[in-house]
Amino acid sequence: MAETPDGPRFALRVDGAVLEEDLAHATDAGRAAIHRAIRDFEREGVAAACLKRCQPDHRDGTDLPGCVKTYIPPPDGQWGAVFTADVAEGSPTLVLLAAGHRHPPQPWTPSVYQVAHRRLHG
Repeated sequence: MAETPDGPRFALRVDGAVLEEDLAHATDAGRAAIHRAIRDFEREGVAAACLKRCQPDHRDGTDLPGCVKTYIPPPDGQWGAVFTADVAEGSPTLVLLAAGHRHPPQPWTPSVYQVAHRRLHG
């Protein structure tokens, strides 16, 4: 974690295969917004101020304990990213769990939260 004039920022680790899978399911606009945000997060870190806790047991059936999310673009964009934390090396690092549409208009399309739930719980 790095301290900046804007407050603390967390390093981000991204599995390229996870990101590519999520981008493949996004619209052109979503793909561009998510790709730009993740690139910026990798370069500058994720600002603690833009993170929100995920509800551990949400009414939609997702269970994301200990996870945090951010909206893309901030402050309330229609896309989002869900992260889990890795503290193995002493300093907390965020790990991208899923990126995508927060509340897709099509009921058959999984939300970023449902994708994150599936990846977290198998």
